[in-house]
Amino acid sequence: MLLATKQFWAVARLTALEAIRQPLAFLLFASALFLVALLPLVLSHTLGESAKFVRDGSLAFTWVTGLILAAHLACASLAGEIRRGTVSAVLSKPMSRSVFFFAKYAGILAVMWLFATGLLMAVLLSARTAREAYIVDWWASIPLWLALGSTFVIGGLINFFLRRPFISNAFVALFLLLTAAFLYVGFIDGQGRPAPFGALFDWRIVHAGLLIALAVSVLASISVSLATRLTTIPTLSICAALFLLGLLSDYLFGRFAATATWASVLYYLIPNWQHFWVVDALAGDGVVPGVYIARVAMYALLYLTGVLLLGVRAFQHMEVEA
Repeated sequence: MLLATKQFWAVARLTALEAIRQPLAFLLFASALFLVALLPLVLSHTLGESAKFVRDGSLAFTWVTGLILAAHLACASLAGEIRRGTVSAVLSKPMSRSVFFFAKYAGILAVMWLFATGLLMAVLLSARTAREAYIVDWWASIPLWLALGSTFVIGGLINFFLRRPFISNAFVALFLLLTAAFLYVGFIDGQGRPAPFGALFDWRIVHAGLLIALAVSVLASISVSLATRLTTIPTLSICAALFLLGLLSDYLFGRFAATATWASVLYYLIPNWQHFWVVDALAGDGVVPGVYIARVAMYALLYLTGVLLLGVRAFQHMEVEA
């Protein structure tokens, strides 16, 4: 048991390190952050609801980029190693396939939550930037832009002077600078004066962001399971199809579930993403109840557990070539 635990954490750590070294991972992180920071500056004709448009658009960016990132990391980490024969070398050691598979998912999940947490801080900053109609809070916007721009400078300097990889260091630097910007802005008001931490943040966004992080976790489980058999493009295509079907699940299958067996089966098999998208509940002074978050978290846990069990079964019965 002790050996299996050590093996699990070793593979999970190496998987996470490998994931943040993927150029597309940093590109998606930086691109999503750029779009979130840009959104409050380009919106016009918002009818006094600029904060709502920024909040909803930014959370949508997080979800879509999370879908692409999950599929890419799963295939780069698992399908890529199967193709190169690395998995065969690892499994030739006294390591079970189930430990290896779940450790791969854990490493990818850690990066996905790092990605989701970073973007959630950016969404809070961006929503504060547009909290007042037709007025830009530059004290919230400028630190966000500085964090994004400084990342490339720091990554380049580390690469030039220390000869260390640019991508992984830039990824970590972006998260740390984003955290610093978030903490700094949290302690000032709209005029740059000291204020209680988070007084101008819309903390209700955290609940919506947590649900999207749970949705991304489910997408990651689907991607890792598919990566045991498929490459990046088929995996991304299937995940995108499940994403679209899940968003329309209530309309396509839910209304027929009580009378048609095929609709009932599809309704329960395809993840219902509407459970995770609750921005409409934030309209006005609305909040997302903690009980609802707990129920959705349980739904996500049960669903991804079932998917991972199917994935590990497929992985155990596949032939791995050196």
